Amino acid sequence: MLVLGEIHTALLPHSRPLTSEEAGAALALAVGEGVTQWSRPVPHTASPTLLHGVDCKLPLGPKPGKRHTDADGDNGAVRAVGTVCSRAALTGGHLLQGSSWAAVEAQDRPRRMPWSYYLARPGSVFPIGKLEAHRLAEGFLRADTRRDRTAFLDTAAVARHSIRDVLSGRRFDMRPPIKTGSTRLRWAAIADPGSRNAVAFRLVGTDRRRLSLVTGAVDPERIAAACEDLAVHDWLLTAVAARIALAKIGEDSRHTLRILRPVVDHLLHLWAPGARFARDLQFVWDSLEHRPGLTRQWTTMVERVRSQVDYGAADLAGRIFELLEQHPQLLQREDHGY
Repeated sequence: MLVLGEIHTALLPHSRPLTSEEAGAALALAVGEGVTQWSRPVPHTASPTLLHGVDCKLPLGPKPGKRHTDADGDNGAVRAVGTVCSRAALTGGHLLQGSSWAAVEAQDRPRRMPWSYYLARPGSVFPIGKLEAHRLAEGFLRADTRRDRTAFLDTAAVARHSIRDVLSGRRFDMRPPIKTGSTRLRWAAIADPGSRNAVAFRLVGTDRRRLSLVTGAVDPERIAAACEDLAVHDWLLTAVAARIALAKIGEDSRHTLRILRPVVDHLLHLWAPGARFARDLQFVWDSLEHRPGLTRQWTTMVERVRSQVDYGAADLAGRIFELLEQHPQLLQREDHGY
């Protein structure tokens, strides 16, 4: 079985984290369907899973033995029909995600079936023709290189739909405590009990990532949850690295303190890798910890942020004492209640 998905992650446009009650109300995207919430190790809320009907094309990667794609990245496509799952998730009351995924399964009849056939199999997309899992996985991950992508399965649009539902259904003050960008993780997982586990994670530009997995027989929703967890931590690494780059460390301690203090207040406590990984998917995070070593990078950045905040606070206190020594009348006025 092949599972395809995409996750968009960004900071909720609100000045403070939502409480668990507020998060539950914001992510109640379906009438009569409850949200799912976790309190530990980091508060997390997931909306009900919604279904979206699709009749589209799935791009194919290169044929076996062919190392490169055609000039325009076009290796053909297959028509596919079915339903795609989506949900919104909120981590720590701050990090908002829109997630979409679908299992690609072989259809038992080589023709387009009535919608009742596909609705009876929610969360699955069926190619009309031969199912070439490896070619479909590679074609999906690299679909953004195609010149014409209008007819392809648009998991990005489905993921954004969940985010728009959250933002339109509740009034936020639009004053996020930190100005950050968003990230997009596109992933493909081949669930084959006879294959060896494998992970490939790549950064594509500043905001896009690709994740390729080979797993055993795992439920698609569990794979999606693991990918959402990875996307949260990739976003944290990206956001904190960007703030450090803006902090002008070694140039202006007051500017550095002003830029890095919100990182300590709002982001550092959200790091909890593997919290929502199923046991049979723990190898994904273990592999990424070995190389490139995400927690090692995070620990290094956290130590740098905290040391700069401590230094900036000490420097600011030193300047205040120096000012009081130069102008003792300021201290005398305060002593007299002025």
